[in-house]
Amino acid sequence: MQVAVTAETLTGGDEHPAEVVGAGLIDAESARRLAGQTREWDRLFVDPVARTPVEVDTYRPTAAMAKLLKARDQHCRFPGCRLAAIRCEIDHTRDHALGGHTHLANLAHLCQRHHSMKQFTRWQVRQLGGGVLEWTSPGGRIYREDVPIPAVCFTTDTVSARAGGPPDPAAEPPGASDPPGPIGGHRGESPPF
Repeated sequence: MQVAVTAETLTGGDEHPAEVVGAGLIDAESARRLAGQTREWDRLFVDPVARTPVEVDTYRPTAAMAKLLKARDQHCRFPGCRLAAIRCEIDHTRDHALGGHTHLANLAHLCQRHHSMKQFTRWQVRQLGGGVLEWTSPGGRIYREDVPIPAVCFTTDTVSARAGGPPDPAAEPPGASDPPGPIGGHRGESPPF
């Protein structure tokens, strides 16, 4: 049985309901009673704003964490490697056996080759925050592997937004009526490669 309960509710700091995952809500007192009867705990830390898991006590990240990491990383995070994240392993930047937490800020996708290289050679990596990795080669050269641009981005209609009204779904996208430039783009744009 999996019960999702806040630390405040568990310690009696509030009376918010807890959730029996897959079944529904239960009152705070029932959650505290269940917690008192269990012998094993796996804590899951959830971002209170985004309501997404960010850390667990276990070695393996949750499915939700793996999904977020896959969306964030998109590919192996070694500089220049573009093997898709679905073909990579989730690696603890600071080794779990040496105290590294299973936290989004300590996890990244590495292909098997670069995962092994990180473990068995003098290449070093550290996370700078926001998913940005900094690699140091055996010769001391530093490489920064920035978070890739998300595959899906949402934007607002700036013309309607400036006018104070809702976006016009029938309006052409900006630049749609411009004649194409020399490489299939619009004038003044750089090529898409």
